Amino acid sequence: MYEITPRLQRLMKYYNIASLSHGSREDKLGDVYEDYCVELLEDKILLQKAKSNSLNMNDTDEFVYASILSKNVIPYINKIKNITATNNIKPRFTGGNPKTDVIADIETNLGVIHLPISVKQTTAPKVAMAEFDVNTIVSEVNITDPIVIKLLEKHQRDASAKNFTAGEKVNLRSHLEPYINRLVRWVVAGTPEPVNDLRFPELLLKFSLTKNNEIIDINCYTIDEYVDYLIYDKNGNYKKGGFGTGLGWTYATGSKGEKIQFKG
Repeated sequence: MYEITPRLQRLMKYYNIASLSHGSREDKLGDVYEDYCVELLEDKILLQKAKSNSLNMNDTDEFVYASILSKNVIPYINKIKNITATNNIKPRFTGGNPKTDVIADIETNLGVIHLPISVKQTTAPKVAMAEFDVNTIVSEVNITDPIVIKLLEKHQRDASAKNFTAGEKVNLRSHLEPYINRLVRWVVAGTPEPVNDLRFPELLLKFSLTKNNEIIDINCYTIDEYVDYLIYDKNGNYKKGGFGTGLGWTYATGSKGEKIQFKG
């Protein structure tokens, strides 16, 4: 377990987390952890500790800060002069929500680095990451195999693979294989390949919580690291779940038969 620090306690009190019902609490915890990330990134004391290599990894605030800065996105900590951050992110061109939750503007001696971050918190083993209809999935991932498209449509229509024959399950897994990396990256980051657009994240910061909002685990990944984490098992083989994607395939309340929701 990780300590709920005074900073987190204050934010949870601000959003009145303790008095909210389950559904509302999940939504507001998203706001809590986005604000938490912004505050940490802008903390000048934490920056000085990072530059002097004196961050305490047993302190939740300092551990999260170090986890973000430890990624190779920021190669020269000692060259950082200042960090500002925001969770006010512009919508995507399609009008949809951006996949980025927080943008850090990191001023260094060499210029400004803009770091887009996805912040996830969940009390479940997997968190909902994307929900779209098959036409959108096929178009954005550029899936052209008619067998994959047909079986995706069946999965959407039936809201699961419960009516798939054994042969259809094998077919979807094998025909989907050329698209797996692009599909999973699209689910995680909103784009099937890296792009120079701050609405699509470069890092994913994930908080695993208990039902009582205690922190079980904290992990920070580059998008490539998280895609590989989802797709491959410890031996480097495709995971069996999600037709080789490692994703959970389901549907959200109200969109049964109309969209596929992916969890990761």
